[in-house]
Amino acid sequence: MFDFLRSRKRPPADFTGLSLDMHAHWLPGLDDGAKTMADSLRLIGQLVDMGYTKLIATPHVMADFYPNTPQTIRAALARVREAVANAELVVELDAAAEYLIDEGFVHHMEANELLTLPGKHVLVEFAFVAAPANRDTLFFELMTKGYQPILAHPERYRFYHNSFEEYRHMVARGVKLQVNILSLMGHYGRTEQKIAEQLIDQKLVHLLGTDAHHEGHLEGLRKFLNTSRYSKLLTALPWQNREWVT
Repeated sequence: MFDFLRSRKRPPADFTGLSLDMHAHWLPGLDDGAKTMADSLRLIGQLVDMGYTKLIATPHVMADFYPNTPQTIRAALARVREAVANAELVVELDAAAEYLIDEGFVHHMEANELLTLPGKHVLVEFAFVAAPANRDTLFFELMTKGYQPILAHPERYRFYHNSFEEYRHMVARGVKLQVNILSLMGHYGRTEQKIAEQLIDQKLVHLLGTDAHHEGHLEGLRKFLNTSRYSKLLTALPWQNREWVT
C-alpha cells in the first residue's frame, strides 16, 4: 500500500481542495478533445459541478497533427468564454498549450511563440515511444529563456518505468512533473497507476491535472471522488494548482 493511500477518512464530494485544473482539452475543434461548443460546455459544466473554480485548457500542439498557435487557441478561448457567460456558468477560464517535443517545438521556443501557464510555465509532453535524445538540452534552453518546463503525465512514459532515476534527474534539474488524476484510477493501465503512486510517494510531483478530453474521462474522475484515495491525495503534497487560483 502506497503511503498517500493510507487513509480511512470520508472522501470529499468534489475537487474544491484543488480548485484549479491546469491540463485539459475542452476548447472545441482544436485537437482530440472537445469537437463542438456543446461538447465544451458539457465538459466545463461538469468540471464546475465537481468543484473546480478555474480551468486552463491545454490543446495539443503537434507539428504533424495539431498545428495550433497562440492565435488559434486564444480565438477559441474567446468563443468559449462568451458561450460560458451566456450559459451563466461561474468559472474562470484560461488557456495555454500542451507542446509535443517534436521538430516544431524548437521553432516555437526560439520564436517566443509559446503559450504558457501562469509564471511562464510551459506544459510539454514526450512521444510515447521514446524520450527525445536532446531532452536535457531543450529543458536547459527553455529555462535560460525564462520558461519553467512542466512534463505532462510522466507516469505514462513506459520507457522510464524501469529507470526511475530519470524522473529524479529531471526534477533535480528544475523540471516540474504533472500527474493525471485518471492514472490513479488505473485508467491508462495498472503499471501507470503504480508509477503515479510511486512518484507521489517520493514527492516528485508538483501538479495534478484531469487531462480530460471527453465525458468518459469525467466519469472516471467522479468515480475517483467516491474512493478513499482522493481525501489523502489532497494532503499528500503542497499542490501548486492552488497557487494559480486568483
